[in-house]
Amino acid sequence: MLTVNADDHDFMKAYHKPQDEKRMVVILPKGSYADWLTARPEQSAAFMNQYPADRLAVAM
Repeated sequence: MLTVNADDHDFMKAYHKPQDEKRMVVILPKGSYADWLTARPEQSAAFMNQYPADRLAVAM
């Protein structure tokens, strides 16, 4: 599981204690799966981004 810093992420920062480091799982957009799986190692970092807050939801 790959994670990225989420200190400034509008959605994820609300789910961690203020003093804790904020992290979120890397979520690949649906159309980029094949690109991720065939990327050279030096290209992989381009996929390590925060997922947009407006595309996330909490279900209880």
